[in-house]
Amino acid sequence: MTTAPAAVSANQIADALGLHRPTDEQRAVIEAPLGPALVVAGAGSGKTETMSARVLWLVANGHVAPDEMLGLTFTRKAASELAHRIRERLGALGRSSLASDAAHPLPAVDAFTQPTVATYNAFASSLYRDNAVLIGRDPDGTVLGAAAAWQLARGIVARATDERLADHDLSVDRVTTAVLDLAHSLTEHLADPADVRALLDEFAGVVELPAGGRGTYPDVDKLAEALAPTTPLLDLAAEFAARKHRDGLIEFSDQVALALDLVERHPEVGEALRSRYRVVLLDEYQDTNVAQTRLLAALFAGTPVMAVGDPHQSIYGWRGASATNLDDFATRFTVDGRSSVDRYALSTSWRNGTAILDVANALVEPLTARGGVAVGRLAPSPSASEHPVESRQCETVDEEAELVAEWFAAQLGIDARGARRIDGDDAGPGASAPSTAALLMRSRATQPIFLDALRRRGVPFHVLGIGGLLSQPEIADLVSALHVIDDPSAGTELVRLLAGPRWSIGLADLDALRRVAHWLRERDLAHQRFSEEVRERLRASVAGGDSASLVDALDFVAHATAGHGQLAEFSEAGLERLREAGALFASLRRRTSLDLADLVAVVEHELLLDIEVAANPYRVLGEAPRDAFLDALDDYLGLADEVSLGGFLRWLREAEWRDNLSPRTEDAEPGTVQVLTIHGSKGLEWDAVAVPRFVDDELPSKPRSTRGWLSLGVLPYELRGDSAELPVFAWRGAESRKELLDRQKQFQADVAEHLEREERRLAYVAVTRARHRLLVTGSFWASATKPRAFSRFLTPLIERGLIPPVADASRHEHNPRASDDDDAPWWPADPLGTRREALEAAAARIRAAASGGQAGDDDVPGDSVSDALGWQRDIDLLLAERADRERRGHEIAVPYRVPASAFRQYVTEPEAVAERLRRPVPQRPYRQTRLGTVFHRWVEQRYGLTAVPDRIDDALNGALDAAFTHDAGGEGFDPAALDALRQRFAASEWGDREPREVECEIHLPFAGHLIICKLDAVYPARLRGDDGRVIDGVEVVDWKTGKAPSTDEERAEKLLQLALYRLAYARRTGRPLDEISVALYFVADDLVLRPEQLPGEAELVELWRTAVTTRG
Repeated sequence: MTTAPAAVSANQIADALGLHRPTDEQRAVIEAPLGPALVVAGAGSGKTETMSARVLWLVANGHVAPDEMLGLTFTRKAASELAHRIRERLGALGRSSLASDAAHPLPAVDAFTQPTVATYNAFASSLYRDNAVLIGRDPDGTVLGAAAAWQLARGIVARATDERLADHDLSVDRVTTAVLDLAHSLTEHLADPADVRALLDEFAGVVELPAGGRGTYPDVDKLAEALAPTTPLLDLAAEFAARKHRDGLIEFSDQVALALDLVERHPEVGEALRSRYRVVLLDEYQDTNVAQTRLLAALFAGTPVMAVGDPHQSIYGWRGASATNLDDFATRFTVDGRSSVDRYALSTSWRNGTAILDVANALVEPLTARGGVAVGRLAPSPSASEHPVESRQCETVDEEAELVAEWFAAQLGIDARGARRIDGDDAGPGASAPSTAALLMRSRATQPIFLDALRRRGVPFHVLGIGGLLSQPEIADLVSALHVIDDPSAGTELVRLLAGPRWSIGLADLDALRRVAHWLRERDLAHQRFSEEVRERLRASVAGGDSASLVDALDFVAHATAGHGQLAEFSEAGLERLREAGALFASLRRRTSLDLADLVAVVEHELLLDIEVAANPYRVLGEAPRDAFLDALDDYLGLADEVSLGGFLRWLREAEWRDNLSPRTEDAEPGTVQVLTIHGSKGLEWDAVAVPRFVDDELPSKPRSTRGWLSLGVLPYELRGDSAELPVFAWRGAESRKELLDRQKQFQADVAEHLEREERRLAYVAVTRARHRLLVTGSFWASATKPRAFSRFLTPLIERGLIPPVADASRHEHNPRASDDDDAPWWPADPLGTRREALEAAAARIRAAASGGQAGDDDVPGDSVSDALGWQRDIDLLLAERADRERRGHEIAVPYRVPASAFRQYVTEPEAVAERLRRPVPQRPYRQTRLGTVFHRWVEQRYGLTAVPDRIDDALNGALDAAFTHDAGGEGFDPAALDALRQRFAASEWGDREPREVECEIHLPFAGHLIICKLDAVYPARLRGDDGRVIDGVEVVDWKTGKAPSTDEERAEKLLQLALYRLAYARRTGRPLDEISVALYFVADDLVLRPEQLPGEAELVELWRTAVTTRG
């Protein structure tokens, strides 16, 4: 441990930069001696600020040059924020009074000597690519995204002929998931497949144990049978790895493992990195997996490594992260494996209110009591808010959703009419911006109920992620229809559609359809009944293809001759509608040879989904969900080697699962409730947060299984790198079957306890997202047959007075949502609800007018002269409004979120944009688009800033996250064109420069909308101001791989996008506009455009408002 002399203290630096002085805890971290150090930083404790101050202190005292520091974190957002904070502070340090102090001269700090800040996977990727040839690998291998890896693995499984798998009745998709899980576990835990195979062979011998009791204990045989398929899965995992190697494909986890391999085999690689980076900062260290920690330790053990983390926020165990990483830090990062390293704590929360912190501290007390790395209680800051935490336990989830919606309306200042009482955009100078808010879901199962409540209350909301997208009603219907077309076993999806607003099939007719399905199951293609032996085998079969198919039953009903005996039980109206539905799906099935994008458009049109959305009076998101779905489809089309409807649906399912468990990177949206999972919320914060469904079996959730590693495709715990943290199944010591099962019972209890600790950490993350206001709610009744009590995590907090008391027992013995009372909701629900009578009356009048007839009393329920006069007045008023709108011009309906790249089209061709918004059609990406996407990703990789694919739905924000997975042949880009772009870029003025940020996304509030700005790169730049002085500024650069503009008009239009980028970057950083220049670089033509003048904010707003209000 090297004590670093300090000529300049942390307090002096803060004073010189006009910052708050650090606390005693922060100062200890900032001025820590040079050596391995561990910092336990609680939620909201200012670790980013402290780490950036640590860098300043080291530079100011001459201990290290800025470019000799390496900072690693998990998400691109976190890396960008840390890099931005460090670079801004270094720039300010160079301009401060300390820079001119002759007694303590500062080392030179310029734009070209900046620290390296990247994600863990980006760092490993860069390390691997720079040295891959040393271990005989291709450094330019194609990076596989999660969805592409799924497709590759599924192809291998589908072609497998191993009879050992055939004996276990497993679906292709189930085996695919197991193969991927096992392959990734082997890589992330650096496990040897031979060791796994040997353990499984040894475990198979438990069937030879004596009984040890009166029974035969057949569950021992079941245990052995359950693990038997894992052995052939090892073979498939090996084939998966071999296929990737053969085809030049690689996953991020592979890069980490291969980087470790080359570092261990070539010590000179580690020596070079240690000489380049003399100080290392590891952020979110608790989220690293075994392979990552082994790699980092192999590189930097014994050097000044400072790891910062919080074991209470370790919630990504599903991807290999382990809370014990902090416990093991000293062993891994000291040269002789000593357990003594300097330990520090950051225990003041600068985010959460006092009452919120009391709840958070109480939640994790059981975790702290278990030992491990010491974690202190979080203390509030002097400015912490004093708002109490609110809690409620309602009777039903519907009441709970209404309560949550009302609470958000109060937080956002929304009145009973759904209008905001105080609008930050329109309230004038000095008005406070609306609060930020989030609804955090443990599971998305009940999310639609909460969204409906928000809609009815007029509360704006934005569902983040593809999981939220798929829960939107119109998207759920579209995806259900695609499943029905593709899969005869899609009975659940078919029932959703048949019972929905299009056909409104009642329960009796649905039950009759079920009986037809069972009738068909026992018959061949000629409808002749199978023998009793065959029928018995079908009844015993668990294979999906052997079950009764509602889809086949619908097809039968649609084509059966009139009077067929199987049609007798249907109502007349029900049969007519079922025949119509069957004919429609049969027609759609015949069109599956269409291009997938065209097929999706046809399905949407035939289901009338566009009309349903337009007619929905509660529609608050407009066309946004539909546009996002089409973006997701484009993303799939861009990455899939073999496009198919089934492949797309499987991709969506896998994307949804991973997205729900991955951190989000979107900024908070003032005045809007963001809806996301708790897993997705880590690293984010809002003014007001509601956590619903805080009930037993939901938070904490009921484990799907407590079998642990005694499951298909799970790596045995003792072979994992984090085995010390996991429950132990002491099966080797069992001397009888009975003892083995007793030990298994204890093991399963330990697994359940382990899983509950993970749920407790998840609850802690949820409540610490709130700055000022926190609401925790539950309800006794949702869909379960038994009531669910308020969470056992929270009931002790009520006893301690930390949250208000809630109802501890339901007033109902049975679920009131499933009641037979007259006021209970009917299923299927009437899609028109209370509007039915009025709409039927209007429809009758329209039909009468269209036929030239007269609607009489019998045609129109409740008709009267006064009704007719009222309708006439309404029609006259609507016609007058239309005429007035045509005279004044009309406003184009514009989405709330607008990409900056589309701004030019809005202001130059608004009518064409409006038409595209009304009828968007997905298109397969053009060759030039693919080329541009791959080039942008190459630039990111060049600078080591390619992020971990934290979510699959980057398509929702316009990115093709897995563009490299597309085969260069066929409709792909020309590799020669990509090589030419790479060479031209490398020879350009930016080729040897280090950017401050790459692929930086900023959400710019603008004229009542949100402009999504995606900056390709931001470079430090020396600019000359209007007064002639030289300014340390930045330059925002946008790469263009297409054709350069040929006219002044085209150039001006392209510069509008850069004007928005400049404004967005100024807003985010606080820089004056004159310290930000912009440039367009057309790489293919090696042409740079740097405008001398750009429109300011007022000009841009005027252009926008003029464009979206056009003359009729």
